[in-house]
Amino acid sequence: MSYEGYVENLLILIKEKRDSMIVLANKTGYISDQTIKCSQDLDKLIYEYQKMIYQKESI
Repeated sequence: MSYEGYVENLLILIKEKRDSMIVLANKTGYISDQTIKCSQDLDKLIYEYQKMIYQKESI
């Protein structure tokens, strides 16, 4: 997969995970274990995206 394709895929995953987290938070509460786990997963995706952007700018 190309760099652009990978970054685009990450953005899609981030949006989907964010949407899922919002639905989950509304259903189970903002401090439920499920919401926190989803938030942590979202954080990992965002970190991976930021890392990819930073590496591209450093080249």
